This record gives sequence, structure tokens and C-alpha cells, in this order.
Amino acid sequence: MKTSGAMLASFLTMACFPGLAVANTLAPIYPDQLKLFELGSEICGESYRPVTRDEAQSVKSAIVGKMEKWQTSALAEHWLIMGPGYYGEIKRGTADSTWCYPNNIGSDEIPVLSTHSIPTGDEVDIQWRLVHDRDYFVKPVSYLAHLLGYAWVGGNHSDYVGEDMDIFREADSWRIQGNDQGRCSGYRCGDKTSIEVSNFAFSLNSTGFSHGDITESGKQLIKVITANAVNHEDTPQQVVVSLNYDTTSHWTKTDTYGFSEKVTTKNKFKWPLVGETELSIEIAADQSWSSEKGGTETNSVTIQASPIVPANSITPIKISIYKSSISYPYEYDVDISYDLNITGFLRWGGNAWHTHPTNRPTKSHTFTIGRWKNHANSINYQWDKRYIPGEIRWWDWSSTIEEYGYSTMKSILSQVIRPIKSSVSGDFYAENQFAGDIEIGYPKDNRMSSFYAVERGVELRDQNFSADEMTNLGLENVELSVTRVVQP
Repeated sequence: MKTSGAMLASFLTMACFPGLAVANTLAPIYPDQLKLFELGSEICGESYRPVTRDEAQSVKSAIVGKMEKWQTSALAEHWLIMGPGYYGEIKRGTADSTWCYPNNIGSDEIPVLSTHSIPTGDEVDIQWRLVHDRDYFVKPVSYLAHLLGYAWVGGNHSDYVGEDMDIFREADSWRIQGNDQGRCSGYRCGDKTSIEVSNFAFSLNSTGFSHGDITESGKQLIKVITANAVNHEDTPQQVVVSLNYDTTSHWTKTDTYGFSEKVTTKNKFKWPLVGETELSIEIAADQSWSSEKGGTETNSVTIQASPIVPANSITPIKISIYKSSISYPYEYDVDISYDLNITGFLRWGGNAWHTHPTNRPTKSHTFTIGRWKNHANSINYQWDKRYIPGEIRWWDWSSTIEEYGYSTMKSILSQVIRPIKSSVSGDFYAENQFAGDIEIGYPKDNRMSSFYAVERGVELRDQNFSADEMTNLGLENVELSVTRVVQP
């Protein structure tokens, strides 16, 4: 096999200076966006450009599948690709037609539509509202089945897809199927495609929080801690007065509907701060929302002040202890996900199964909507990877685009995977205890006591609290101390 000097030089350049090759990294080429123009060699219509050799190589099977047996068509830079009679060979040359690709394809992602909201209720109420919504649910999923090639996605009393559909509750799932009452005509018209909706999951969305009117108690004084800092020295002393304690917040919540039993917390999160009551409440991950009825949160707190205590004096210290409470109605969004199974026989022509069978096989396939499960169940994954031949193992989305149009497919799929939410609501109540600032009073002369003092320095006297008393007030491990600042 021969190697041209230009190709060898290009290879050596990329090997020795890989950064220079970054700009030439191949971008995905979606076969459904290719277009053949018969305007001459390497000539495309407006807003299109010739496909390069490397791009054609990446989707060669798709291009060759669109060509006549002995057809040859041009590519960019004096290359051409040959039809199936030539086994898709790509070589130098010119031709009367050219394979072209849009200059700017824009975003290929399926659009994300605004979230559809379902009024809250119990679990079955919410499911019922979803599967009976003709515009937001029944029509889009019916069209999905029809565009994939499933037969008879409609009832005997209508000529249109997604109309005259019966909806049945079966155990924990719902079946949507065309009405089979009365007469019909057509091959196996009695074998209606069925769409089953099952495996619902409800996940709390911690960012979708709202609340109603707030009732707050404000700061309620429950204790005043007092003590004296005594300076036995003949010189002023700067000290640090510290109050250390553990405070516990108590909180409870109620839930309005039994639906909360089915709602789970996907990730750990902090309950939002509302009002002026200081709280730090953490909700655990992977828990039933109804099981989160309340709890306690303990936090260690240190407050300090740095007064100067005059020589031979007593300086009074005062710290106020408060409690506060808050209550309000709350509401959280709940993200809804489910499995969507389509079962029926495929039409003999125009079906999008990757092998495009013509013997009308019965096919059952499940898509998971609203959460990740695996590649086989993900519409987004299959759509995004439709340019990779080895990943077209389920549905050939490019064929649906060629059959029904790019915008039509994106529109239908965006409606099928539209985010859906409901909500959980209830009442929230919490209370906590906390210390205010350290207040330093006016010093008093203590010259005579300091004269007879055994120890020099600064000491703390006359504390008016006990550990048991503070525990009863909701504060643990309370310690008041004074430390002299050593000057350098």
C-alpha cells in the first residue's frame, strides 16, 4: 500500500505537534441532514457545503444506503464516493452531483419544554390526571408510537392518530389503547397498539420550594446570664470573654396528602431559611418524604467580646438567652417519572426499528421518561447518538426524520419527554434557643479586695447559672470563660 508524501507530512505534523490538529477534530455528522445536490461537482445549494472525505467515511453506510447501485457523487476537495455496486469506495475524482451538509445545523438537542404541572392529590389522583390528559400526554405518546411504525394507534370511531383512545387501570399501571368497539377495516385492524404507563417515581425537587404566611414569635427572653470579671492587677488588662454552648433546634412538619408516602428525597439538602429564625435543618437523601416528620439539629456556637478591664476593678458581664419559633405552610415541587411501554405490530413499510423488518413483527419497547435507566430506554441518548452506526441498536431515528421531517420529530419528542411535576404540601414548625451579644457593664473599684487577693491576674466570679438549668432551657455544654490577652 502506497503513502503519499503529503499524507505522511500531515501525519508527522499531528504526531509531533498535536495541538495543531485540534481545529480539525471531526464533529458528528447526522445522516438525516445530508442532502444530494445535482448542481455539479462540489457545488451545493444555499446554506450547504460539500461533505469532506473524513465525514463521509464516518457515515459511509448511511450515504451508500441512499445511493443507486452505480452512482458516484462528489465530496469536498476532489474526492468522490461510489454507490453499493462499488462497495462504497471513496477515491479521488469528480461527479455531477455532490453530497452536502448544512453550514449551521444549530442545536440538535431535543428542546426542553416548560414543565407541565399536575394539581396535587394522592398518588392515584395524580397518575389519573396525567394519563387522561389528551393534549399533554395521550396525543404525544400516541404520535410517538405511530411515527416509530406501530400500527393502529387510534380507535375505530376516528381516522386520526391518538383519538378515540380507551384508558384502563390495570394493577399499578395504566393501559392506553384504541377503542376496539364497532367495525373496522384494514389488515389486523383489531390488533390495536397498546401503550402502558407504569413504574411511577416521585422525587422531591428541593429547589422548587414555596411557603405561605409566616408566623414568628420573635425573640423571647428566657434567661439572663451574669458574671463578673475581676482584675487583681495594678494595670488595665485586655481580656477575651467567651461563651461556648451547643444549641438544639426542634422542628416538625405535617403533610396534607397521603401522596407524600410515595415521594422520596433524591439528594441531601438543607431546608430553606425563612424569616428571621436561625435554623440549620438537613434532610437526608433516599428517604420517604412522609417519614421525615421532624427532628433536632445541634450546632456548636461561640460568641466573644474583648473588653479592657481597668486596674483593680470588677467589670460586670451580661448575656441574654432567647428562644424563637416559626411556623408556615410549605410546598415543594415533585418531579414525576415513569416507564412508557409500547407494544404492537410494526407496519410493513415505514417502521423505524433499526433492521426495518417487512414481516410486520410484534415489537415491545420501553422508554423511561423523566429519569435515567439505560441506553435502550433513553430517547435522548438514542437521538443524540444516531450518527454512530454501531449505536443504532434500537430505533433508527434518522429514518423517522427522513420520513416525517426534522422539526416534526423534535416537536413530538419534546412533548413526550416534557418535564412533569406535582407537589407536596403541609405545615412546618420550628423553634430554637440562642444567645445574644455579650454586654460589658461599667467597672467598679475593687482596690481593697485586690490588695488581699491570693492570686493575681483576671478571674471570673459570680456566675448565675448551672448546667442543669441551661439544659432545661435547651442549651448544652455551656461554658463562660475569661482569658487575659498576652501583649507581645
